[in-house]
Amino acid sequence: MSLNNIFSILAGLLFLFAFFPYVRSIVVGKTVPKKVTWLIWALNDVIVLSGMFLTGKVNGLIVGATLGAVIVFCLSIKKGENGWDVRDKLCVTISLMAIVGSFFSTKNVGIALSLSALFIAAWPMYVSAWKCPEKEDAKSWVIFNTANLFGVLAISSMTFASVAPPVMFVVIDTPMLYLLLVRPRLRLVK
Repeated sequence: MSLNNIFSILAGLLFLFAFFPYVRSIVVGKTVPKKVTWLIWALNDVIVLSGMFLTGKVNGLIVGATLGAVIVFCLSIKKGENGWDVRDKLCVTISLMAIVGSFFSTKNVGIALSLSALFIAAWPMYVSAWKCPEKEDAKSWVIFNTANLFGVLAISSMTFASVAPPVMFVVIDTPMLYLLLVRPRLRLVK
């Protein structure tokens, strides 16, 4: 087994493991997931996983992310933030346009559009974490980000289908570390 395969398995297991404290936090009412974010993430993770499967480039990170995102979205239906504001509706509209576009394009363009939709869908959660960081589970986000780094280390070939998803996961999840770990401390200093 190659080092890339080991990193891929570690990334997938860590990403999936991060969902355990996250789900527990949702169930006990500490974390309040953004429905719009998790809807788009679950839907797009399925699309990205499908695109990676079609190109033969599936990795553990996307498998763990897909399973977890679907579970969190299902929980968000009952335990998530109520209602959608204009920002949520705009993000869903743009994300759905990217999703539709992904079905009418090449595999790599489909992956790119789906990853763009994942990034756009993160904005409502960023805003929520900016306003109320206590509505998110910081420990889970540290684990998600650690898994993402293993996902980058697991890149086995320099193709778009192999590189783009794990790199984009880093780009999407890293701001949550700032919003949950750094920004609250900066507010205390003021």
